[in-house]
Amino acid sequence: MPNSDIPDFDRDTALTSVHVGADELDPREWRGHLTSEWSIGPVPNGGYSAALAVRALLGHTGCETPLSLTTHYYRPTIADEDATVHTTVLRQGRMTTHADATLVQDGKVRVRCAGVFGTYPNGKLLLQTPPPSLPSPTECPARDPKTQGLNMTLLDSIDMRLHPDTPLPVVDDVARTQGWVRFRDGRANDALALGLFADAFPPSVLSAVPEAGWVPTIELTTHIRAAARPGWIRGESTTSNVHDGTLVENVRLWDSNETLVAEARQLALLRT
Repeated sequence: MPNSDIPDFDRDTALTSVHVGADELDPREWRGHLTSEWSIGPVPNGGYSAALAVRALLGHTGCETPLSLTTHYYRPTIADEDATVHTTVLRQGRMTTHADATLVQDGKVRVRCAGVFGTYPNGKLLLQTPPPSLPSPTECPARDPKTQGLNMTLLDSIDMRLHPDTPLPVVDDVARTQGWVRFRDGRANDALALGLFADAFPPSVLSAVPEAGWVPTIELTTHIRAAARPGWIRGESTTSNVHDGTLVENVRLWDSNETLVAEARQLALLRT
């Protein structure tokens, strides 16, 4: 039985479609609510905010499998406020469907997400980056929000364990963070979860700039490469480009079968 004390991701990303008539729903407009239970500091996590847009896209297109999600963050979303999501299907083909969504709060577009939907590859695996070798989750300490000087309600919902040597030393001009992540309530590792984990993974820039605080995302592209098995997700974030208050970070996620299930790349701001 789920622990009622742990915030419910599905409940907190739920949407309702808007009626355009007594018995007709408009698949292009959805209503939701962003809670403060998934925040870093005062702002809802970007992966959590984007999840509402992705849910609307799934509802409008009728697709079940996101392959690529590119999210632009125009403004911070607002915790404990209602949101409206508008969706547009741009193309429905035999192999893929393309659609985008905008999330609006207080009359302003906060988030825009463009998605490509289709079918996960199921043929022979020709090449894959292997996961990093890590101590077991029980040997890795939980992520401490104090390292960034921010309150993180997000960590009440996701269990994140980091390599004991975190922050890892910078090697070959590459900053690196490694660890494990899962939902505390045992929720499945579906595409929405992988999108959340990719954005919530600790910024690797902390290895190079220990005084870094909030690292807000400007743009994030996540490629979902396979359906993830249950259990811990192993993750690694790296960055080799920090310049003039911005950085580029790459995140890879592997499931309990050591399959690379998601890759993400983001442009972010660096706040110290």
